[in-house]
Amino acid sequence: MKVGKSSAELVKWFQTNDDQAAYITAWNPFGRKVSDNENYVAEQKLIAEIESCELFYLKGESIDPTGLWVNEPSLLVFGITLESAKELVKRYYQDGFLYIGNDAKPQLILLR
Repeated sequence: MKVGKSSAELVKWFQTNDDQAAYITAWNPFGRKVSDNENYVAEQKLIAEIESCELFYLKGESIDPTGLWVNEPSLLVFGITLESAKELVKRYYQDGFLYIGNDAKPQLILLR
């Protein structure tokens, strides 16, 4: 996914599902590197929270094109509203996330 550019896969998904999605992570809160163990624990809590809301999600990986950051496990969560995504991401101390409306164009949402 790229900010502002439609994804063919998401366009196809949204054609059959009137939906929206958020691409989020629990890794490295507020952009500070923490141990893999801390990141893993936070990720598992995030997954449990998403599953408790009965939201469909796919696992992915965020890749820094500059190579300064290691790849971070991320989740593409379907059926989540923008406001709910903001609340969820704030609980995991993230600076932002990608939000995708039914136009299938990811938008960067900054929280700080």
